[in-house]
Amino acid sequence: MNKVHTATAVVAALFLASCVFGHTVALRMLLLGTGLILASVVGFQDRREIRLLPPIWLPFLLWGGWALLSLAWSIEPERTEKEWSNEVFYTGAAIWVCYVAAQAPRALRIFVALLAAAGALAAVLSIHAFFRGPEAYANGWHGGPGDHSSALLCLMAGALVLAWHAARLRAPLYARAAPCLLILLFLASAYATLNRTIWLGFAAQVMVMGAGALWWLGRDGQPPVRRGLKLAAVAGAAAVLAAATLITLHVNATKEGGAVAAAEPKRDSRMDVWREVSQRIAERPLLGHGFGRGIEASSIREKLGGSSNLGHAHNLFLDAVLQTGVVGLGLFLLLLGKVAQGALRLVRDADASAAACGLALAGVLTGMVVRNMTDTLLVRQNALLFWGLTGLLLATTGAKSWRASS
Repeated sequence: MNKVHTATAVVAALFLASCVFGHTVALRMLLLGTGLILASVVGFQDRREIRLLPPIWLPFLLWGGWALLSLAWSIEPERTEKEWSNEVFYTGAAIWVCYVAAQAPRALRIFVALLAAAGALAAVLSIHAFFRGPEAYANGWHGGPGDHSSALLCLMAGALVLAWHAARLRAPLYARAAPCLLILLFLASAYATLNRTIWLGFAAQVMVMGAGALWWLGRDGQPPVRRGLKLAAVAGAAAVLAAATLITLHVNATKEGGAVAAAEPKRDSRMDVWREVSQRIAERPLLGHGFGRGIEASSIREKLGGSSNLGHAHNLFLDAVLQTGVVGLGLFLLLLGKVAQGALRLVRDADASAAACGLALAGVLTGMVVRNMTDTLLVRQNALLFWGLTGLLLATTGAKSWRASS
Protein backbone atom coordinates (compact mmCIF):
# COMPACT_ATOMS: atom_id res chain seq x y z
CA MET A 1 0.00 0.00 0.00
CA ASN A 2 3.00 2.34 0.25
CA LYS A 3 2.90 2.81 -3.54
CA VAL A 4 -0.78 3.79 -3.45
CA HIS A 5 -0.15 6.12 -0.51
CA THR A 6 2.81 7.72 -2.30
CA ALA A 7 0.68 8.11 -5.43
CA THR A 8 -1.95 9.83 -3.29
CA ALA A 9 0.70 12.25 -2.03
CA VAL A 10 1.83 13.03 -5.58
CA VAL A 11 -1.75 13.64 -6.76
CA ALA A 12 -2.52 15.80 -3.70
CA ALA A 13 0.66 17.84 -4.21
CA LEU A 14 -0.19 18.35 -7.89
CA PHE A 15 -3.67 19.42 -6.84
CA LEU A 16 -2.29 22.08 -4.48
CA ALA A 17 0.18 23.17 -7.16
CA SER A 18 -2.69 23.62 -9.63
CA CYS A 19 -4.43 25.92 -7.13
CA VAL A 20 -1.55 28.37 -7.47
CA PHE A 21 -2.56 29.10 -11.07
CA GLY A 22 -5.64 30.55 -12.70
CA HIS A 23 -7.58 28.92 -15.54
CA THR A 24 -7.05 25.40 -14.12
CA VAL A 25 -10.54 24.57 -12.86
CA ALA A 26 -10.88 21.35 -14.85
CA LEU A 27 -7.40 20.19 -13.81
CA ARG A 28 -8.09 20.95 -10.16
CA MET A 29 -11.34 19.00 -10.19
CA LEU A 30 -9.72 16.05 -11.98
CA LEU A 31 -6.87 15.91 -9.46
CA LEU A 32 -9.22 16.34 -6.51
CA GLY A 33 -11.48 13.54 -7.73
CA THR A 34 -8.50 11.25 -8.31
CA GLY A 35 -7.15 12.16 -4.89
CA LEU A 36 -10.47 11.29 -3.26
CA ILE A 37 -10.44 7.84 -4.83
CA LEU A 38 -6.84 7.12 -3.85
CA ALA A 39 -7.27 8.53 -0.34
CA SER A 40 -10.36 6.38 0.14
CA VAL A 41 -8.38 3.28 -0.82
CA VAL A 42 -5.57 4.24 1.56
CA GLY A 43 -8.04 5.04 4.32
CA PHE A 44 -9.72 1.65 3.98
CA GLN A 45 -6.54 -0.40 3.72
CA ASP A 46 -4.36 1.51 6.21
CA ARG A 47 -7.02 2.72 8.62
CA ARG A 48 -5.09 1.27 11.59
CA GLU A 49 -1.82 2.89 10.54
CA ILE A 50 -2.93 6.46 9.87
CA ARG A 51 -5.26 9.05 11.29
CA LEU A 52 -8.30 9.41 9.09
CA LEU A 53 -9.81 12.65 10.41
CA PRO A 54 -7.96 15.95 10.81
CA PRO A 55 -8.24 17.65 14.22
CA ILE A 56 -10.43 20.41 12.75
CA TRP A 57 -13.11 18.05 11.38
CA LEU A 58 -15.77 18.85 13.99
CA PRO A 59 -15.69 22.68 13.77
CA PHE A 60 -15.48 22.42 9.97
CA LEU A 61 -18.54 20.15 9.98
CA LEU A 62 -20.45 22.55 12.23
CA TRP A 63 -19.57 25.57 10.10
CA GLY A 64 -20.37 23.74 6.87
CA GLY A 65 -23.60 22.36 8.31
CA TRP A 66 -24.79 25.83 9.32
CA ALA A 67 -23.89 27.16 5.87
CA LEU A 68 -25.98 24.38 4.31
CA LEU A 69 -28.84 25.06 6.72
CA SER A 70 -28.90 28.69 5.56
CA LEU A 71 -30.34 27.38 2.30
CA ALA A 72 -33.69 27.33 4.14
CA TRP A 73 -33.77 31.13 4.53
CA SER A 74 -31.40 32.27 1.77
CA ILE A 75 -32.62 35.14 -0.39
CA GLU A 76 -30.77 33.48 -3.31
CA PRO A 77 -31.12 29.70 -2.81
CA GLU A 78 -29.46 28.84 -6.13
CA ARG A 79 -26.38 30.90 -5.23
CA THR A 80 -26.21 29.35 -1.77
CA GLU A 81 -26.43 25.83 -3.14
CA LYS A 82 -23.71 26.47 -5.71
CA GLU A 83 -21.41 28.30 -3.32
CA TRP A 84 -21.82 25.62 -0.67
CA SER A 85 -20.63 23.00 -3.15
CA ASN A 86 -17.65 25.14 -4.12
CA GLU A 87 -16.60 26.53 -0.75
CA VAL A 88 -17.56 23.77 1.69
CA PHE A 89 -17.82 20.43 -0.09
CA TYR A 90 -14.76 20.85 -2.32
CA THR A 91 -12.66 22.48 0.39
CA GLY A 92 -13.64 19.76 2.86
CA ALA A 93 -12.54 17.18 0.28
CA ALA A 94 -9.26 19.08 -0.17
CA ILE A 95 -8.58 19.05 3.57
CA TRP A 96 -9.21 15.32 3.85
CA VAL A 97 -7.24 14.30 0.75
CA CYS A 98 -4.21 16.38 1.75
CA TYR A 99 -4.42 15.19 5.36
CA VAL A 100 -4.41 11.52 4.36
CA ALA A 101 -1.85 12.01 1.58
CA ALA A 102 0.57 13.90 3.83
CA GLN A 103 0.96 10.87 6.07
CA ALA A 104 2.63 8.89 3.27
CA PRO A 105 6.35 8.07 3.38
CA ARG A 106 8.43 10.92 1.89
CA ALA A 107 5.28 13.04 1.54
CA LEU A 108 7.02 16.13 2.88
CA ARG A 109 9.61 16.15 0.13
CA ILE A 110 6.98 15.57 -2.55
CA PHE A 111 4.79 18.47 -1.40
CA VAL A 112 7.72 20.85 -0.91
CA ALA A 113 9.25 20.13 -4.32
CA LEU A 114 6.04 20.48 -6.31
CA LEU A 115 4.72 23.53 -4.45
CA ALA A 116 8.08 25.31 -4.66
CA ALA A 117 8.24 24.66 -8.41
CA ALA A 118 4.64 25.82 -8.90
CA GLY A 119 5.20 28.94 -6.81
CA ALA A 120 8.35 29.86 -8.69
CA LEU A 121 6.66 29.38 -12.08
CA ALA A 122 3.62 31.43 -11.04
CA ALA A 123 5.89 34.22 -9.79
CA VAL A 124 7.84 34.29 -13.06
CA LEU A 125 4.59 34.39 -15.04
CA SER A 126 3.36 37.23 -12.83
CA ILE A 127 6.47 39.32 -13.38
CA HIS A 128 6.36 38.65 -17.13
CA ALA A 129 2.69 39.65 -17.32
CA PHE A 130 3.41 42.82 -15.33
CA PHE A 131 5.56 44.18 -18.16
CA ARG A 132 2.90 43.34 -20.74
CA GLY A 133 0.35 45.69 -19.23
CA PRO A 134 -2.73 45.71 -16.98
CA GLU A 135 -4.99 43.60 -19.19
CA ALA A 136 -2.40 40.84 -19.64
CA TYR A 137 -1.71 40.88 -15.92
CA ALA A 138 -5.35 40.64 -14.90
CA ASN A 139 -5.93 37.59 -17.12
CA GLY A 140 -2.58 35.82 -16.78
CA TRP A 141 -1.99 32.20 -15.80
CA HIS A 142 -0.70 33.35 -12.42
CA GLY A 143 -4.32 34.22 -11.53
CA GLY A 144 -4.36 38.01 -11.55
CA PRO A 145 -3.55 40.36 -8.65
CA GLY A 146 -6.14 39.14 -6.15
CA ASP A 147 -5.65 35.40 -6.45
CA HIS A 148 -1.89 35.64 -6.92
CA SER A 149 -1.41 37.82 -3.85
CA SER A 150 -3.39 35.31 -1.80
CA ALA A 151 -1.29 32.42 -3.11
CA LEU A 152 1.94 34.30 -2.43
CA LEU A 153 1.03 34.76 1.23
CA CYS A 154 0.46 31.02 1.58
CA LEU A 155 3.66 30.12 -0.27
CA MET A 156 5.78 32.73 1.48
CA ALA A 157 5.09 31.05 4.82
CA GLY A 158 6.53 27.81 3.46
CA ALA A 159 9.57 29.54 1.95
CA LEU A 160 10.35 31.29 5.23
CA VAL A 161 10.14 28.01 7.14
CA LEU A 162 12.39 26.27 4.62
CA ALA A 163 14.97 29.03 5.00
CA TRP A 164 14.83 28.81 8.80
CA HIS A 165 14.97 25.02 8.85
CA ALA A 166 17.90 24.87 6.42
CA ALA A 167 19.85 27.45 8.43
CA ARG A 168 19.13 25.66 11.70
CA LEU A 169 20.36 22.34 10.28
CA ARG A 170 23.39 24.00 8.67
CA ALA A 171 22.40 22.41 5.39
CA PRO A 172 24.63 22.62 2.29
CA LEU A 173 24.90 26.02 0.64
CA TYR A 174 22.52 25.16 -2.20
CA ALA A 175 19.84 24.01 0.27
CA ARG A 176 20.11 27.30 2.18
CA ALA A 177 20.28 29.47 -0.94
CA ALA A 178 17.26 27.94 -2.71
CA PRO A 179 14.56 29.12 -0.25
CA CYS A 180 16.21 32.55 -0.02
CA LEU A 181 16.07 32.92 -3.80
CA LEU A 182 12.44 31.78 -3.70
CA ILE A 183 11.66 34.47 -1.11
CA LEU A 184 13.25 37.16 -3.29
CA LEU A 185 11.27 35.92 -6.29
CA PHE A 186 8.04 36.04 -4.27
CA LEU A 187 8.82 39.60 -3.15
CA ALA A 188 9.37 40.73 -6.74
CA SER A 189 6.15 39.03 -7.79
CA ALA A 190 4.32 40.62 -4.87
CA TYR A 191 5.35 44.07 -6.09
CA ALA A 192 4.00 43.18 -9.54
CA THR A 193 0.53 42.68 -8.03
CA LEU A 194 0.49 46.36 -7.00
CA ASN A 195 -1.48 45.23 -3.97
CA ARG A 196 -0.95 47.05 -0.70
CA THR A 197 -2.37 44.58 1.78
CA ILE A 198 0.07 41.85 0.81
CA TRP A 199 2.97 43.77 2.37
CA LEU A 200 1.13 44.06 5.64
CA GLY A 201 0.50 40.32 5.39
CA PHE A 202 4.19 39.62 4.88
CA ALA A 203 5.04 41.82 7.87
CA ALA A 204 2.51 40.03 10.07
CA GLN A 205 3.81 36.64 8.94
CA VAL A 206 7.41 37.51 9.75
CA MET A 207 6.45 38.76 13.21
CA VAL A 208 4.24 35.78 14.09
CA MET A 209 6.55 33.15 12.64
CA GLY A 210 9.67 34.88 13.90
CA ALA A 211 8.29 35.03 17.43
CA GLY A 212 7.42 31.33 17.26
CA ALA A 213 10.83 30.35 15.90
CA LEU A 214 12.68 32.40 18.50
CA TRP A 215 10.57 30.91 21.26
CA TRP A 216 11.29 27.39 20.00
CA LEU A 217 15.03 28.04 19.76
CA GLY A 218 15.19 29.67 23.17
CA ARG A 219 12.74 27.55 25.14
CA ASP A 220 15.58 25.76 26.96
CA GLY A 221 18.00 28.66 26.94
CA GLN A 222 19.36 30.66 29.83
CA PRO A 223 17.79 34.03 30.73
CA PRO A 224 20.48 36.08 28.92
CA VAL A 225 19.82 34.08 25.75
CA ARG A 226 16.12 34.69 26.02
CA ARG A 227 16.67 38.42 26.51
CA GLY A 228 18.85 38.49 23.42
CA LEU A 229 16.24 36.64 21.44
CA LYS A 230 13.52 39.05 22.56
CA LEU A 231 15.63 42.06 21.56
CA ALA A 232 16.32 40.47 18.18
CA ALA A 233 12.61 39.79 17.71
CA VAL A 234 11.68 43.41 18.52
CA ALA A 235 14.36 44.79 16.20
CA GLY A 236 13.35 42.42 13.42
CA ALA A 237 9.66 43.24 13.80
CA ALA A 238 10.39 46.98 13.69
CA ALA A 239 12.48 46.56 10.53
CA VAL A 240 9.80 44.49 8.83
CA LEU A 241 7.07 46.99 9.72
CA ALA A 242 9.18 49.90 8.46
CA ALA A 243 9.94 48.13 5.19
CA ALA A 244 6.30 47.10 4.72
CA THR A 245 5.13 50.68 5.34
CA LEU A 246 7.57 52.13 2.80
CA ILE A 247 6.69 49.56 0.15
CA THR A 248 2.97 50.05 0.78
CA LEU A 249 3.31 53.82 0.37
CA HIS A 250 5.32 53.36 -2.81
CA VAL A 251 2.79 50.93 -4.28
CA ASN A 252 -0.02 53.30 -3.36
CA ALA A 253 1.76 56.17 -5.12
CA THR A 254 2.34 53.99 -8.19
CA LYS A 255 -1.32 53.04 -8.36
CA GLU A 256 -2.50 56.61 -7.92
CA GLY A 257 -0.07 57.66 -10.63
CA GLY A 258 -1.88 55.42 -13.08
CA ALA A 259 1.03 53.16 -14.05
CA VAL A 260 -1.18 50.10 -13.69
CA ALA A 261 -4.90 49.85 -13.12
CA ALA A 262 -5.85 49.40 -9.48
CA ALA A 263 -6.32 45.79 -8.41
CA GLU A 264 -8.78 46.73 -5.68
CA PRO A 265 -11.40 49.43 -5.10
CA LYS A 266 -10.35 52.76 -3.67
CA ARG A 267 -10.57 53.24 0.04
CA ASP A 268 -13.63 55.50 -0.15
CA SER A 269 -15.51 52.90 -2.26
CA ARG A 270 -14.65 50.18 0.23
CA MET A 271 -15.85 52.31 3.12
CA ASP A 272 -19.14 52.82 1.29
CA VAL A 273 -19.41 49.06 0.85
CA TRP A 274 -18.75 48.43 4.54
CA ARG A 275 -21.43 50.93 5.57
CA GLU A 276 -23.94 49.42 3.17
CA VAL A 277 -23.11 45.86 4.25
CA SER A 278 -23.46 46.85 7.90
CA GLN A 279 -26.99 48.07 7.18
CA ARG A 280 -27.82 44.77 5.46
CA ILE A 281 -26.42 42.84 8.42
CA ALA A 282 -28.68 44.78 10.77
CA GLU A 283 -31.69 43.46 8.84
CA ARG A 284 -30.81 39.81 9.62
CA PRO A 285 -28.12 39.80 12.31
CA LEU A 286 -28.73 36.30 13.66
CA LEU A 287 -29.21 34.16 10.54
CA GLY A 288 -27.84 36.26 7.70
CA HIS A 289 -29.06 36.43 4.10
CA GLY A 290 -27.75 33.05 2.92
CA PHE A 291 -24.34 31.44 2.43
CA GLY A 292 -22.22 32.46 -0.54
CA ARG A 293 -19.98 35.34 -1.54
CA GLY A 294 -21.95 37.82 -3.61
CA ILE A 295 -25.20 37.49 -1.70
CA GLU A 296 -27.00 40.85 -2.04
CA ALA A 297 -24.45 41.79 -4.73
CA SER A 298 -26.93 43.13 -7.26
CA SER A 299 -28.71 45.39 -4.79
CA ILE A 300 -25.41 46.68 -3.37
CA ARG A 301 -24.10 47.48 -6.84
CA GLU A 302 -27.34 49.24 -7.72
CA LYS A 303 -27.16 51.31 -4.54
CA LEU A 304 -23.48 52.24 -4.88
CA GLY A 305 -23.11 52.76 -8.58
CA GLY A 306 -22.86 49.40 -10.34
CA SER A 307 -19.10 48.79 -10.18
CA SER A 308 -18.06 45.15 -10.51
CA ASN A 309 -15.77 45.64 -7.49
CA LEU A 310 -18.79 46.05 -5.22
CA GLY A 311 -20.12 42.51 -5.38
CA HIS A 312 -19.07 41.47 -1.87
CA ALA A 313 -18.23 42.95 1.52
CA HIS A 314 -14.45 43.30 1.00
CA ASN A 315 -13.91 41.91 4.49
CA LEU A 316 -13.95 38.21 5.32
CA PHE A 317 -15.68 38.58 8.67
CA LEU A 318 -18.25 41.15 7.55
CA ASP A 319 -19.07 38.84 4.66
CA ALA A 320 -19.46 35.92 7.07
CA VAL A 321 -22.00 37.84 9.15
CA LEU A 322 -23.81 39.06 6.04
CA GLN A 323 -24.12 35.50 4.76
CA THR A 324 -24.70 33.38 7.86
CA GLY A 325 -25.28 35.85 10.70
CA VAL A 326 -23.50 36.04 14.03
CA VAL A 327 -24.04 32.29 14.49
CA GLY A 328 -22.14 31.56 11.30
CA LEU A 329 -19.41 34.03 12.23
CA GLY A 330 -19.02 32.37 15.62
CA LEU A 331 -18.67 28.92 14.02
CA PHE A 332 -16.19 30.27 11.47
CA LEU A 333 -14.10 31.87 14.23
CA LEU A 334 -14.23 28.58 16.13
CA LEU A 335 -12.87 26.84 13.04
CA LEU A 336 -10.04 29.35 12.61
CA GLY A 337 -9.31 29.11 16.34
CA LYS A 338 -8.96 25.34 16.00
CA VAL A 339 -6.47 25.85 13.16
CA ALA A 340 -4.51 28.29 15.33
CA GLN A 341 -4.59 25.80 18.21
CA GLY A 342 -3.17 23.11 15.93
CA ALA A 343 -0.36 25.45 14.85
CA LEU A 344 0.46 26.32 18.47
CA ARG A 345 0.51 22.67 19.48
CA LEU A 346 2.98 21.88 16.70
CA VAL A 347 5.23 24.84 17.54
CA ARG A 348 5.44 23.55 21.10
CA ASP A 349 6.62 20.15 19.87
CA ALA A 350 10.23 19.33 20.72
CA ASP A 351 10.71 17.87 17.24
CA ALA A 352 12.05 20.46 14.80
CA SER A 353 10.06 19.14 11.80
CA ALA A 354 6.79 19.37 13.70
CA ALA A 355 7.68 22.86 14.93
CA ALA A 356 8.51 23.94 11.36
CA CYS A 357 5.10 22.77 10.16
CA GLY A 358 3.46 24.61 13.04
CA LEU A 359 5.27 27.81 12.09
CA ALA A 360 4.23 27.39 8.46
CA LEU A 361 0.60 26.85 9.47
CA ALA A 362 0.69 29.93 11.68
CA GLY A 363 2.11 31.93 8.76
CA VAL A 364 -0.49 30.65 6.29
CA LEU A 365 -3.31 31.48 8.71
CA THR A 366 -1.90 34.94 9.48
CA GLY A 367 -1.44 35.80 5.83
CA MET A 368 -4.94 34.65 4.93
CA VAL A 369 -6.58 36.69 7.68
CA VAL A 370 -4.63 39.88 6.93
CA ARG A 371 -5.20 39.64 3.17
CA ASN A 372 -8.93 39.20 3.68
CA MET A 373 -9.38 42.17 5.97
CA THR A 374 -9.79 44.42 2.91
CA ASP A 375 -11.17 41.87 0.46
CA THR A 376 -13.04 38.56 0.36
CA LEU A 377 -10.71 36.17 -1.43
CA LEU A 378 -11.09 32.95 0.56
CA VAL A 379 -13.04 31.37 -2.29
CA ARG A 380 -12.39 29.07 -5.26
CA GLN A 381 -8.68 28.28 -5.79
CA ASN A 382 -7.62 30.39 -2.79
CA ALA A 383 -9.90 28.44 -0.46
CA LEU A 384 -8.73 25.12 -1.89
CA LEU A 385 -5.08 26.13 -1.45
CA PHE A 386 -5.54 27.46 2.08
CA TRP A 387 -7.58 24.53 3.40
CA GLY A 388 -5.47 21.98 1.52
CA LEU A 389 -2.31 23.40 3.11
CA THR A 390 -4.06 23.35 6.47
CA GLY A 391 -4.81 19.65 6.10
CA LEU A 392 -1.27 19.01 4.91
CA LEU A 393 0.41 20.77 7.83
CA LEU A 394 -1.94 19.39 10.47
CA ALA A 395 -1.06 15.87 9.27
CA THR A 396 2.28 16.23 11.04
CA THR A 397 0.67 14.97 14.23
CA GLY A 398 -0.46 11.78 12.50
CA ALA A 399 2.57 10.91 10.39
CA LYS A 400 5.75 9.42 11.78
CA SER A 401 7.12 9.44 8.22
CA TRP A 402 7.44 13.24 8.30
CA ARG A 403 10.18 13.03 10.90
CA ALA A 404 11.93 10.29 8.96
CA SER A 405 11.82 12.20 5.67
CA SER A 406 12.85 15.63 6.94
